[in-house]
Formats: sequence, C-alpha cells, structure tokens
Amino acid sequence: MGRCYKKSSAAIKVTPFDLEDFFPGHNMAKQPLKQETAPATLAPLATLSMEVSYTFHSHLIGRSGQNINRLMEETDTRIHFPDRNRMTGEPKCNNVVIRGQLSNLEKARQRIRMDIPVEIIVDCSSEKISSFGQCSLIDYFSKSYGVLLRFYPKIDGLSCQVNIRGQQYRIHHLKEAVSSFGYLTQTPLESMMMKIETSFDHVWLVRDHVDKIASVTGAGIRCPDVSNLKELPKKYCIWIRGSSVDTVYAASTMLNGLLPMQFMAQMPSERLNRCFLAQAEEADVLFHVETSVLDILTIRLTSYEWNARNSFEILRRCLGLATNQAVVPSLPQTWKTLDFTRNNFLPASKKLLKELSSSHQNSLSHQLGGIVVETPSLSSADGSVGSATLSSPLALTKSCVPASLTASRFDQNSFRRLSDLLETVGLARYSDLFLQNEIDMAMFTTLNDDDLISLGITSFGARKIMLNAIQELRS
Repeated sequence: MGRCYKKSSAAIKVTPFDLEDFFPGHNMAKQPLKQETAPATLAPLATLSMEVSYTFHSHLIGRSGQNINRLMEETDTRIHFPDRNRMTGEPKCNNVVIRGQLSNLEKARQRIRMDIPVEIIVDCSSEKISSFGQCSLIDYFSKSYGVLLRFYPKIDGLSCQVNIRGQQYRIHHLKEAVSSFGYLTQTPLESMMMKIETSFDHVWLVRDHVDKIASVTGAGIRCPDVSNLKELPKKYCIWIRGSSVDTVYAASTMLNGLLPMQFMAQMPSERLNRCFLAQAEEADVLFHVETSVLDILTIRLTSYEWNARNSFEILRRCLGLATNQAVVPSLPQTWKTLDFTRNNFLPASKKLLKELSSSHQNSLSHQLGGIVVETPSLSSADGSVGSATLSSPLALTKSCVPASLTASRFDQNSFRRLSDLLETVGLARYSDLFLQNEIDMAMFTTLNDDDLISLGITSFGARKIMLNAIQELRS
C-alpha cells in the first residue's frame, strides 16, 4: 500500500465538530440463539423488512458471512438478504428481512443502520493528490481516522473526485477526516456531496418533501423524476450537496427516515377488531390483512421508518403483548423534524396505486417494493374483518391463484401429498416445518418466496426447488 505519509512538524488544525450521537447503544450483549420453532405463545415472532441499498449488502454480510452471523447471534434474530442480487442480469433488491421477537427486531434494525457506511464526496486537485501519493493518503487516513479513501480522476486531468467513507456510529471520525483532508491537500471544503442509491418506493415517498428538507438543512437535493411512470430512470440515486459535513449528513439522515419499513406477523382472527385498524390509520400506518388457515391472519404494517414507534406499538397490541413488552425504538434526533410528513404515508401509497391502475404500468413490477396495499373493509356488526382482498402493486402483474387452491382448513390427507412431494424432490427434512405451521398441499401452492423465508427456510436452493414445484402445480 506504500509508505505511510508522515505529518510535518506543524500541527494539523482539525475543525471541531459538535454532532449528537444519532445511534447510541452500539454494543449489544450476546444472547444464546433461540430455535426458530419456539412456540409462538412463549416467544411471539415477527418479521421486519427494511430498505438498505444493495451496494452495502456485502459490507453488512462481511467475509464468509462473519459480520451478519455475529449480528444474528448477538440480537437473536434471523436476517436474510435477497439471493437475486448475486445473479447477473437480475434486478437488484434493497430489502433486508429480519425475523425474531419484537425487541430483538429493533436491536438488529439499529445495528444495521449503524453499520451502514457513510461516504462524503469532495473534489481535489490531481496535482495535490500526486504530491502525497494515493497509497500514502489511503494508509494515513485509514490508520488515523479509520476511514477509506477512493480516488476517481476526472476527464479534464486536473481534478480528482475523492470519496471518503466512514461509519454511522463513528461519524465524528469521518467529519474530522474530511476536515483533515481539506487542510492537508489545501482543498476548499465549500462544497461536498453525498449519494444515496435507493429504490423507486423511496423516491416516490420523498419527492413531495425534498424542498422542505432542503429548507431545514440548507442542502441542495437532486431527486429522480418519477412523476411520469412511463419514463422512469433505470437507477434511483438522490444527490445531496452542501457546504459542510453537518449539512449533507443531516439531509441524508432525514431522507433515510422516509424509507418504507414493514412488519409482518400472525394473529388469531378473533383478536382483530376495528380499534386496531382505526389506530393504524390515525398513526399513518398501512394495515394489510391476509387470511391464513385455522382462523389465523397474517398482518402487514407499513409506514416510514421514522414512524417505527407507532408501528411497533400497533404490532404489540395485535400480538396481545403486555405493556412492559413495548418497544421504544432508538431513532436519530434529526428525525423529530420529520413531523411535517405525518399523515403522508397513506395518501402517498394510495396515490401510487391509483397511478399504477390508471397507467397500466405492469412493467414496473420489478422496481416496486410492495409499499402500496389497500385498506381492509370492516364488518359493521362486530368490527371484524369482512374482506381481505388486499394486494401490493406486484399483484397487478401476477396471475391469480384459483380459489380452489386456497385452503381454508388444514387437511391431513392434503398434507400427506405435500410430504410425498417433498420427499420426491429431496426436501423431506422440511415436512415437519410445514406440519408445525399447518400447511398442506393446497396452502403450499399459494406460497411465494417471502412466505418461505418467513417460515425460516433460508436455503436458496431449497426455496428454488419449492418455487419451481409450486409453479408446476399451478400450471
């Protein structure tokens, strides 16, 4: 990597920064890993789906899975990253799925957010970079501040783009590194940038709030235009420009607070009533209901990530947990200023569904993350769910499953046929898992990849074989 750059006798002036710790509690105590098959009455499990740019997935996983395995052990959760991101030519997905108890879901969510890299982009004279040497600068800033430098010479040959990457939980070190870099290379730090590689869903949610965030933070924000669903960009990148690290970092933090986040859990149908749905609507949380087997409902709660406290509380009530089991998520202080987006998630989701329906843009299915669902209708008599014909945008492009394949009651004979099928394809080891979850052949044919993941089937190969079998059964 070359020799380390030696500091001169003159002291380096580092501009002092005063930035509050956005993500406290980084160190988590290790706990023994519980089995996925623990009885739901003793340890209610739920699934959390959050958005993390796919470009950071490999960083979170670590070499040979060391980082993610340690995180799962310390938070007692199961974490899944999209398998298709490893396939050439497949559309990338930002969803990270976490399964565990409610309090552990929050620990894992917080840890993931803290471990995501933060990258500041500055322009510097190529001559200055050459005078020190790229390798020397990389070595020096890595050892002194724990940050990574990457250099991208520009076409003019006179300037160079320098990306300075640090961590969320060490943001002070990153800010000191940027200041030190400017001092060493005599680079004016009057303008710097950040780039957020995100999704269509996120851009759709933030587009009406960009001007307000720019006004609050003083940053310039350039967001992709998604107003015309017939002419959408291939990638969704939000660019932030400001005069200081504080400015661009605050803007990026606020934008990340508007990322969509979804919870999924199962509950007895008799527990669902009008009260939960009314509370969700008041809290700007999308409440989606799917009928399962044996009077069990699957519920999905979706909202902004900054609204996680309301989502956790509604989910706690749905699961019938005591008040002392309430989860109070640790959120950045900057997100408090996002209160102006309150009661905007539901209208934005409904507007997207309306736009998709009117424009018939079925080709968008691979770009959508499923944030849009309709509101369930209620029975006026007892407040129970009267209809659960709910769907995400992805459902607009999928063929409907015949009603005859939808199981309303678990059937032992049907399960035997499923068990025989699994044995035929070499997956007999999963028979007990399907039996414990009361899934027979009829219900099996309605499952998708997300359902298999929520059941705890983490092997990509096993899920692929099952999905192929399901496709053949549907044909």
